[in-house]
Amino acid sequence: MHERTIRLKQNTTMKRHRRIALLRGVAYGVAWSVAPTILSELLRQPGEAATVIFAGAITGVLVACVLAPALARSQLWQAVLLGVAALPLGAGLFGIIISWVHWLVMQTTGVHYRFVMEVVEPPGYVFGPLKAGRDYAFHSTCSAFAFLLVPFALLTTLHLRRRILREHKPTSKD
Repeated sequence: MHERTIRLKQNTTMKRHRRIALLRGVAYGVAWSVAPTILSELLRQPGEAATVIFAGAITGVLVACVLAPALARSQLWQAVLLGVAALPLGAGLFGIIISWVHWLVMQTTGVHYRFVMEVVEPPGYVFGPLKAGRDYAFHSTCSAFAFLLVPFALLTTLHLRRRILREHKPTSKD
């Protein structure tokens, strides 16, 4: 009986972590989608802005879900390292996801956005989600943008950790 109670508590804790990661991931992802839109002028068209926000939300959920289990049992210094590692992870995922979202938009509407077609030599075009992911990951950490993006990555990671730990506090029923 005691073993079953422990498993139920662990399942409940994991469900809380997933819920927090999902909700916070969407919020963080939308907030993070502002960074690439400003840095690479992705808000040229309303449709393109919507795809960036959508891809940002998906990216935020994925990164938060990856980080949540580790953050739940991390010490502060480990969370800081995770925050620094989350930046290239999130930027790379965003580059891949936005490329595929733009490809889906092109397939369904015929509208072409930047990440679907990169002019190589007229009239040739290349679709490169892995290249976009690599470029975003690299430029987010190894350029002047890192001075803004690294602190923002730390802030969002530490905030997620704080939310997870707050939810994880034992209640009087435990």
